[in-house]
Amino acid sequence: MKNLNKNIRDLPQEDHPHSESVLEDFFIHSLKEMYYTECEIDKEFALITNQIISLNLKKILENHYAILLKHKIRLEKIFRLKDEIIDVKNCITFNALLSEGKKQLAVFTNDPVNWEIALILVAQKLAHYKIASYGGLAHLAIKLNYHKAATLLAVSAQEEEEFIANHLNRIFDAFLASHVEEYKN
Repeated sequence: MKNLNKNIRDLPQEDHPHSESVLEDFFIHSLKEMYYTECEIDKEFALITNQIISLNLKKILENHYAILLKHKIRLEKIFRLKDEIIDVKNCITFNALLSEGKKQLAVFTNDPVNWEIALILVAQKLAHYKIASYGGLAHLAIKLNYHKAATLLAVSAQEEEEFIANHLNRIFDAFLASHVEEYKN
């Protein structure tokens, strides 16, 4: 991470900002942010799992939790492939998304149905962040000739995409349909 904390203008000529070593540092930095992201989601899920009333939603999110654990294992494998210490790096972007999600959930503290709808939306936002991050890291890994890492990262991005398409979108539609019917009656 030696170059990420420096202003680009301050870098010596041989450390041109487009050099392989700067990309390498950026890659490792970003892996640590993703590991942080997965660890934070792990903690937050443990805090909310008992508040989920819908058995279907709970099952979907528990299945996704198992996928999250696979993502962590894949990241750890990439760290080992790179001979890097498995470590986290605080991710300001993810923290902002998580903070906003908590605020949105707090609006519905005493309204379990709407709380669960908000939870689905928060989960979608976090999954989209992970898709973008894992996808971008997979492309960067290809650029750096880390093809095994690229494959592992691409699989994580694909799992997130499938989670949204096959589970979150479907349950969100079901929640909204039933919720709208309540207002009609």
